[in-house]
Amino acid sequence: MIITVSIQTFNNADTLARTLESLRSLRRPPEVEHEILVVDNNSTDNTSQVLDAYAKALTPRLRSVFEPQQGLSHARNRALREARGEIVSFIDDDVIVDPDWLGAVASAFQEHSADIVGGRSYLIYPAVKPAWLTEAHERLLSRLDYGDKVIVGIQEQLFGLNFSVRRDVALRVGGFDPAVGRLGRSLGCGEEKDLQDRIVEAGGLVVYEPRAVVGHVVRPERLTKKWFLKRVGHSAMSAQRMRFLRGQERPSIIRPLCGCGRSCAAIVKDLVVFRERDSRLFHRRLDVVFNVARLVETVRYRFRRSEPQVVAGQPDVRVGHTAKRGAE
Repeated sequence: MIITVSIQTFNNADTLARTLESLRSLRRPPEVEHEILVVDNNSTDNTSQVLDAYAKALTPRLRSVFEPQQGLSHARNRALREARGEIVSFIDDDVIVDPDWLGAVASAFQEHSADIVGGRSYLIYPAVKPAWLTEAHERLLSRLDYGDKVIVGIQEQLFGLNFSVRRDVALRVGGFDPAVGRLGRSLGCGEEKDLQDRIVEAGGLVVYEPRAVVGHVVRPERLTKKWFLKRVGHSAMSAQRMRFLRGQERPSIIRPLCGCGRSCAAIVKDLVVFRERDSRLFHRRLDVVFNVARLVETVRYRFRRSEPQVVAGQPDVRVGHTAKRGAE
C-alpha cells in the first residue's frame, strides 16, 4: 500500500514547519510506503524556504506542487490528481502528527476495506484556555473524539485535518466541491463533509480509527469571541448552501427566521430572568449568529439571478467493492 500524505497550505509557513517536523518521526509499517505532498495554494510568505529547508531531511518522500487556483477544495483536488498513492491522507498545515498515525490509517483501510478513514484530533493551546471557552465550543477548533473504539460505518462527520480517502473513489464521485470550503483566509467549510456524504451515497464505507491521532495547533487569534462568532457564521452559511445545492432542503426563510426569533428570546430570558453567566450568554450569541447566517444564505439563494452549478460530480456510480459487500 502507498499512502500520499497531503498538506494544503496558504501563508502558514511557521506551523507548516512544525507539521513537517512531526512527519520526520512517523513510524512506517514494513508493508506501507508513503510520500509527502505539499500543495502550495498561492502562499506569499516564506513557505518555499520552509520546503527547501525540509527537502533534505524528508528526501526522497517530500515533494511539492503549486496550485494557483485559490481555495482549499482546489488545492485538495490538485492533490488527488498528483498523488502517487492509492490512499490520500489529508492533514492540515497546523497539526502535529502522532508517530503511529500512518500505521493506524493503513490498518483501518486494510482491515475494514474502508473508503474513508478519519481519526481523533486534540487541541494544542498556546497558553491557558479562556474561561468562557467550554468543551462544547472546542469542536469549532476542530477537536474530534468519538471514543476509543473503532466505528465501522460511522455516520458522524469526520474532520479535514485528519481525513484519508481512496483516491479512485474520491475522483469517481467528483472530488471536493469548490462551491464550498475555505477560500484564502475565509472560514468557509464543509467540503470534506460533502465528499463524505457523496461517497456514502455511492456505497462507500467510512471508518473512525481512534489510533489515528493528530494534535491541532490553536493560533492565539482564534481564542477570541469575535473569531468564534465569525467561524459559526461561515459554518452555517456553508452548510445551508450545500443543502440547497444538493436538493436536501427547500430555500424557505421561515425556519431560519423562527430560529432567529427563538435565539434572541433566549438571550433576553437569560439576561432579564436568570442573569446567566458569561459562558451561557456567549453560547446564546453563537446561536443567534448561526440562525442569522442561515437566513442570509437562504435569502441569497432565493433571490439569485441564475441557478448555481454543482461543480463536484454526482454520486450516481456505486463504489465497486463496497457495493459488493452490500449485496452479500
